Amino acid sequence: MAPNQLPSIRAIPLTNSGPALRLTSRDREHLATIATMMRVGPGTVFYERGTDAGWIYNIISGTVCSYRPLRDGSERITAFLFAEDLFGLARNGSYVNSTRAVTAVSAFKFPIDALSGLLMGNAQLQFRFLCKITHTLREAQRRALVLTRRDPVERVAVFLSMLEEAQADKRQDDHTIALPMSQRDIANFLNLTPGSVDSAFHALEDRGIISREGGNAVRVRDRERFIEQGLEE
Repeated sequence: MAPNQLPSIRAIPLTNSGPALRLTSRDREHLATIATMMRVGPGTVFYERGTDAGWIYNIISGTVCSYRPLRDGSERITAFLFAEDLFGLARNGSYVNSTRAVTAVSAFKFPIDALSGLLMGNAQLQFRFLCKITHTLREAQRRALVLTRRDPVERVAVFLSMLEEAQADKRQDDHTIALPMSQRDIANFLNLTPGSVDSAFHALEDRGIISREGGNAVRVRDRERFIEQGLEE
C-alpha cells in the first residue's frame, strides 16, 4: 500500500510546543492491518448520535463535520475535521455526536476492539493517540471561548485562525486558507446567522486583513492584524 494510502495522524505535543508528532512507517503499516478504507461523497453520514460505537475513523483527505441533532429538527455543528484527524467519540458504547462528509472524503475505519488491543501493546502509538485526543479537547475548549465573544467579526477571525492551524501542512502557500464548508455551516458552527457571517467577512476585507479568493478560500493580507483580530484574550 502506498504511503499516502496508509493511516496517518498529526498529533500536537501535550505541551503544545515543538514539532507535530507523526506515526512511524511501522505504526502506520500496523494500523493498516486492522483498517478498512472507505471513500464517500459529500453528505454521507458516517454514524448517528446514539448508535452503537464500533469504529474509530481516521481522515486521509476531505472534510467531515461533527454535529448534534436538536429536538426541533435542526442541528448544531460541533466540529470540523480534516486530514489526519480522528473521530468516533463514544460514551457508554454509543456515539456522542453524528458525523457526515462535508466534501468527498477518504478515510480509514478501525474496529474499536482491535485498535484497543494494538494500542495496549505499543506505548509509542498509544502516546501519539493521547496527544491527538488532547489536542482535540483543546480545540473544543477553544470553540467554547470563541462563542463567548459578542462580536461576529472576532468569531469569524478566530475561526479562520483555527482553520489555518488545521491546514498547516496542507496549504499551497502561507497566506491562503481553504474554506471547504459552506457559509451556512460556518454560521451554524459559530452560532451566528449566515448574514452575520457574510458581514464579518466583508468587515475583515474592508479593514484590509483578508481578501476572499472566490467562495472556497481567503487570503491573509495583513498578518499582524489578522493575529491581533484572532487573539482569544
